Order: sequence, then structure tokens, then C-alpha cells
Amino acid sequence: MATPPKAVKKSRAKTRKNTSRGRPPQPAPLKAAKEALTRQHIMDVAESVFAEQGFAGAKMQDIAKASGLSLTTLYQAFPGKEELHRAVLIARDQEMLQAALAEGQALLSTQGGVKEMLAVLAAQLRYLLEHPDYLRLQLQAGHAWYHSASRPSSDEQQMWERGLAIMEQVFRWGTDAGWFIPGTPADQARLLMAMQQARLENWVADGMQEAHASVISRIQADFVRQFCRPEVARAFLSEDGAQLAMPYPVGDCQIHAG
Repeated sequence: MATPPKAVKKSRAKTRKNTSRGRPPQPAPLKAAKEALTRQHIMDVAESVFAEQGFAGAKMQDIAKASGLSLTTLYQAFPGKEELHRAVLIARDQEMLQAALAEGQALLSTQGGVKEMLAVLAAQLRYLLEHPDYLRLQLQAGHAWYHSASRPSSDEQQMWERGLAIMEQVFRWGTDAGWFIPGTPADQARLLMAMQQARLENWVADGMQEAHASVISRIQADFVRQFCRPEVARAFLSEDGAQLAMPYPVGDCQIHAG
């Protein structure tokens, strides 16, 4: 006996419904990968919004709109604005620290000199200059990088302590080698960060027009003047002490005294 057409349609509809209900869940690795991509996309967009509007002025609605996602999806990825802001900073902090550590550990393993120390400094500065939104986020805090008043999270504190330990080791080693003026390594590391911040704030305030190599050269000259012994500084600076006297590698370019 043939099945009536209506019964066939109902059977097919029921089958589709049951199939939908019984559809296997998305594989965990694929789901995790999609979620990671979504989080990264949100952080990239949020970094720009925070840099333009500041933490206080930025709204989750603005970030959702700029990222092309619903506000619900945004809150599923990050429970609030502060958590998103922290996530952006921590991700960039980790990248910058790795860039500096790669040079710093190479320096300590080879027992290089002032030139190698300047290369470590250039690695960190190059990262900041190539990520201007991240740099502006750091500068907005006013005391970023070196002061506990920034209320760092445990992850940020650990990264700072790790970076500070490397810097202190470099200053201690340089002093023992006769390159640097004797001082307290922790104080020297914080002073270096403060000097960098002043130069970078000027760069941002002037519209970020000055070439990266030129900014790096200025800060390297600051470093030599502040921390190197007079006889060492004379070998690295121009006669008037205003700039580096020798060409130094900075990325794919060379900096020469003017």
C-alpha cells in the first residue's frame, strides 16, 4: 500500500527535525580555534578604539560596532571593558617582552658591549613604534611600565618582574665590565623606562611623524649619556654629545651622525 503524500512530507519534516536535534556538536578544536580568532579580532579592534578614545571614553557598543559583531558576542568573549582592556595590554606586553628578551639573552650569552646593549634597546623601541596604538595605550596610563600605581594584574606583574630582572642583570653586568656608571640596577632600569616614556610621548604628541630610526637614535644617545662612564660615552657620542657618533643597526636601516 502506497504511503500518502502528506504522510511522506510529515515523515521527512520529522526526520529533518530529529536530525537537527541530533546534530553532533562542533569538534572542540575547531570551536576553540574559531573562538580564538574572534577574541583576537576583538582585541585588534579594541586596541584601536581604546587608543583613539581612551579607556574612559571607549564603550563596548563602539567596539562591537567597529568589529562587526553583536554586543552579545562581544560579552561572550569578554565579560567587561576592563577585562578586554587588560587582555589587549597583556597580549602586547608579552610580544614586546619576547622581542626584548631575544636580544637581551643573546647579549648576556655573548658578553657583548655597549653596542649590543643599544641593540637590545632598539628591539624594544622598534616594537613600540611599530605598534602605535599599543604605545598610546601605555602612555595614557601616565605611569605605565615601571610603577605599581598602574595596578597591574598578576600576569602583568610577572611580566614586568621578568623584564626588570633581565634589565637589572644587564646593568649589573655592564657596571662590572666597566661600561656603566655604578648605581642601583633596579633604579637604573626604572630611570631608563622613564626616559623612554618622555621621548615617546613627544613623538606621539608631534603626530608620530619622525622616522622610527631617528627616535631610536635619540633614545640610544640618552642611554649613553645617562648610564655610560664618561670615557665610554665619548667613544659613542658626537663631539658635542648630542647624538650618536657612529652608525648603528636599527632594523634594516643605518643611523649616522648628522
